[in-house]
Amino acid sequence: MANPVFPGSPNVYVPSHEASGKLVVDFSRNPKKFAINQYTQIFPVDKVLGLYQTMTVEERGRIPSTNLAEFEWADGNDAPTGLDGTESFVWNQYLAKRRAFAFRLGDMTVDQASWEIIAQHAAIKAQQAMTARTQLVYNALTTSGNYATGQVVAAASIPGASGNWAQSTTARSDIRRSLTYAFETMLDSTLAALEPEDCHLVLGSGAAKAIAQTQEIIDYVKGSPDAMPHLQQEPSSNYAMYGLPKKLYGFNVVVDKTRKTTSQKGATAARSSVFASGNAFLIARPGELVNEAGGPSFSFLGQFVYNEYDMAVETKYDDHNKRTVGRVIDAVDVRGVAPQAGFWFQSIT
Repeated sequence: MANPVFPGSPNVYVPSHEASGKLVVDFSRNPKKFAINQYTQIFPVDKVLGLYQTMTVEERGRIPSTNLAEFEWADGNDAPTGLDGTESFVWNQYLAKRRAFAFRLGDMTVDQASWEIIAQHAAIKAQQAMTARTQLVYNALTTSGNYATGQVVAAASIPGASGNWAQSTTARSDIRRSLTYAFETMLDSTLAALEPEDCHLVLGSGAAKAIAQTQEIIDYVKGSPDAMPHLQQEPSSNYAMYGLPKKLYGFNVVVDKTRKTTSQKGATAARSSVFASGNAFLIARPGELVNEAGGPSFSFLGQFVYNEYDMAVETKYDDHNKRTVGRVIDAVDVRGVAPQAGFWFQSIT
């Protein structure tokens, strides 16, 4: 039995959720705001298993001699046959595995709840599904086999570099040197099919925080005409996050701050960034988020999303067991579809 108390304002009524205006404190993220939508491309597919084609690029720019003798066609002679003028290709497979992010609530729980508990859990599961997609994207970014030869390099090993990015100064300019080297390498690999505006420098928030504090970046921002609004983080500025500009040396900057919980339910909560702080990536994503036509693409990463289950939200009432079951269904495979259009910087901090 509780100890008796004398009447007072905090104890003369039965506490209820209405007292706070049914306030619900939650930290749900809008799935549309996940960073992966800025630097990957979605390929809607109607089969969970299929093939996509990757072409080599050499024939597009093959000029063996500077005088172009091999292309000459003298009057009266046979025209060049083109017998060896074809390009090679390879078939690759995707498999859009189906995953369900589910919840279950009994009737008594739903009836007694003073807020929209079913809708809230549907939103929670949508965020969980997008966090899982981000993990798949990061897995693809950190698979060395997804890159062309020579396009996975430790930052300190970039020609001319004096160390890693976190140690860079204006005089050293290791970050700029690295990005220039990577882009030049990607131009070689793609026969100059890319433009700087097609490319995104992608890094986690830990890496962003580390390089934003370097003298190289501080001086870069300080010398910008947008320095004051950038410092004040005004909406009109080129501010991205942690003091990084939205564009750095001509490339778009994307900071992926996605966090995940790695502990099992009931254990002490353990949270971490999906992106490790030692990695950065320069990758191409030209065009729109969704490639509806399924035609040629030069995006480094592709999300093969099965149309039937593209973040499909479902709830169903189970009358026999007197409960509501809900789930978000996703069927996706993330692939490095254009190996020449990506560069992985390792050990940047």
